[in-house]
Amino acid sequence: MSEPTPMMKQYRQLKEQNPDTLLFFQLGEFYETFFEDAELAARVLDIVLTQRDGMPMAGVPLKKADLYVHRLLKRGIKVALCDQVGDPKKAKGLVEREVVRVITPGTVLDEDVLERDSNNYLVAVFERYKRWALAACDLSTGEFFAASFTDEATLVAEVAKLMPAELLLPEGFSLPWPPELEGVARTTASPHTFDLAVLLEHFHVTSFEGFGLDELQAQTAAGLLAYLKRTQKSLAHVQHPRTRATTDTLQLDPFTVRNLELVRELRPRGTHATLLGTLNGALTGMGQRLLRRWLLNPLRDRAKVEARQAAVAALLGGGLACAELREALKGVHDVERLVGRLGSGHAAPRDLLGLKRSLKQLPELWLASKALVETQPTAALEHLTSELESLELRQLAEVLEAALCDDAPPTLKDGGVVRPDYDPQLKATVGQEREARARLLALEARERKQTGIHTLKVGYNTVFGYFFEVSRAQSKNVPPHFERKQTLSNAERYTTPELKVLEESILAAQERARELEGYLFVQIRDEVATHTRDLQRLARALATLDVFCALAQAAQRGHYVRPQLHDGCELEIRGGRHPVVETLVAGHAFVPNDLTLAEDEHLVVLTGPNMSGKSTYLRQVALITLMAQMGSFVPAERARLPLFERIFTRVGASDMLAGGYSTFMVEMLETANILNNATPHSLVLLDEMGRGTSTFDGVSIAWAVTEDLVKRVRAKTLFATHYHELTQLAEQLEGVINLHVEVQEHAGEVVFLHHVAPGAAQGSYGIHVAKLAGLPPAVVAEAQAVLERILATNPLEAIDEASPAKGPRFVQQLALFRQEDHPVVQALRHLDVVSLSPEQALEALAGFKDQATS
Repeated sequence: MSEPTPMMKQYRQLKEQNPDTLLFFQLGEFYETFFEDAELAARVLDIVLTQRDGMPMAGVPLKKADLYVHRLLKRGIKVALCDQVGDPKKAKGLVEREVVRVITPGTVLDEDVLERDSNNYLVAVFERYKRWALAACDLSTGEFFAASFTDEATLVAEVAKLMPAELLLPEGFSLPWPPELEGVARTTASPHTFDLAVLLEHFHVTSFEGFGLDELQAQTAAGLLAYLKRTQKSLAHVQHPRTRATTDTLQLDPFTVRNLELVRELRPRGTHATLLGTLNGALTGMGQRLLRRWLLNPLRDRAKVEARQAAVAALLGGGLACAELREALKGVHDVERLVGRLGSGHAAPRDLLGLKRSLKQLPELWLASKALVETQPTAALEHLTSELESLELRQLAEVLEAALCDDAPPTLKDGGVVRPDYDPQLKATVGQEREARARLLALEARERKQTGIHTLKVGYNTVFGYFFEVSRAQSKNVPPHFERKQTLSNAERYTTPELKVLEESILAAQERARELEGYLFVQIRDEVATHTRDLQRLARALATLDVFCALAQAAQRGHYVRPQLHDGCELEIRGGRHPVVETLVAGHAFVPNDLTLAEDEHLVVLTGPNMSGKSTYLRQVALITLMAQMGSFVPAERARLPLFERIFTRVGASDMLAGGYSTFMVEMLETANILNNATPHSLVLLDEMGRGTSTFDGVSIAWAVTEDLVKRVRAKTLFATHYHELTQLAEQLEGVINLHVEVQEHAGEVVFLHHVAPGAAQGSYGIHVAKLAGLPPAVVAEAQAVLERILATNPLEAIDEASPAKGPRFVQQLALFRQEDHPVVQALRHLDVVSLSPEQALEALAGFKDQATS
């Protein structure tokens, strides 16, 4: 094998320093990959794999690198960007290169890659002495926090709610992650990485206690920070870590988040049929992300919830001031992420231009907010107005206004980013370029006149520079001092000594201007970076205003009301509606429903046909509760609600075959989670139970679970079921009530009224639903005939009302396809008992006995 070239030695050295990444190595206008990296890139990115001297190579254009990096990140592949940091024109020998950035799924900063309405969290998890902690950082915004837990289940639930882009785990660490986290990129780190010294040194403190962290939280945060320091050049915008107490928020496990379709549809339909999609009228990316966080972390502090409600109410009654506030917010860019790119050293001209436009809106935002507070004073809005007024950003706004062109291009390469008047030297250089261009135009006009070639024109391209272009037909009229430069199919291109001089002047002035602009841009960027903390405060204030405006708009559009919260256990909803379903059926009447549960009423057994709206009723109660505790108004005529600590849901049928769990086993695992963790301050939704096993087993389990929820747990529970046997619980247990969804039968057809009323349903109407689903008419007719035969020969088992048995009363169930009746049974069917004499009766009985024993 031949001796590697100096460039390949350089490549191998950089690859050894970044062994777990795919190294993008800059060669001019391309990023090249080599060896195993090239084979992987070609396979994943579907690009051409070539060979040079037996060495596999695959490259992507520098300008389109972001697109390819995004595709690699989606596959969980980390990318190291190795750039030419030296000027190839000035380099003597090998161009200097270095890895300027390592991009992982959890450290993405590019605006085109990130999702506008959700955070991009990197989450680290650590365990010690049967206690667990997580630390989370969104590098794109600088948010950094930690939390600790005494049990695995709560930790897993919190991680799932964050929906991280990447998990950082100690070597050998294992947890039963839910399906939501199965595709998340995972990085392992040595336990020694979780060293407190990293945290203390980075933030220049002597103790982590000033951040409000305990030792385990601080250790976990240190491990995450160590990983960021290895992959990033600058972390200037990363905020001090803060603690997040899960006891302050309404807890939602992964099943509940999924089943209630809070942020994702169970079956993606592209309709945004989620609670977030219904409420999300926020105008800025930072507002949309904050709304998502509020929705997934409703509050348990009544005073804080009511403060949010008061702000929403003020905006609803604010009239013109509210409209002006929303209009001003339309001009605000995603300041939070602009600051993130600024602090990490990756801010581009378009970022500073977005910041400049956002700061221009501040006076209007402050005036609208102030006018709102004067007419609708609330503590939350007063605080935000005061925050906007106190920020020292006027001077920064003036600097950006004076420095940046209004139509600045997205990158420095194109020039025209910095106003020439901002710097005397830049002004002079740009003046020289303009003067040279004016002379160029004058030269074009003079040569056109002197040669008599009226189609002669000056052109430029990056390969040949400036030239005179003349059509092939006119080339015979070109004067002798024209030197041929390029021949085309229908034209000739020439240069002259004078044109060469002007070309040198223009290109030299352009290059000096680009260098000056680059230098000045870095100065401006550094100046903006000194205001990082104030800009982050601004982003938080604007995001909060944006969310309040979005909730007010949703309340106005949906005719929502302000819910009343109390510290008791009574629950009252009048005219409640499902906010998402109501939006989807716009134009059709949505039937509102009530629910009232007194302090000593704990469980509702809800019966009714399929398709009648039982599931919608259950979910709307949960969504109304959740919306109330996040500070939103709710879709109802009136709502008086307790403050819940947790919401649990057991809904639908799903399996975990990869883990060896059947549908019924998953159902029982979810039920066990509820019984083991629910409290009297929980809201529990059970939408069917025990349907994955035999009828007797299913009813028995459902009965026992219901009894435990009522007698021991005493959580507010809504149980939708087709087991009509469970309606007997209302007679046997205090605290249980029956509700049903009404239907109306007319001319053999069933009409679903979607109205919930007291009492138990009379039937399930399953065959009617099968007919609506499109089963062939012959199958529906046969099913109806079979059902009639079963009901005719299988009446309810007789019950001794004098001594009712404890537990469900079952219908005696026979085989659906019975064998032929015994001859004795056939003879009994045709026996005329009334006309028999005693002697005939004895004779018949003896004959039956003989037949039965033969």
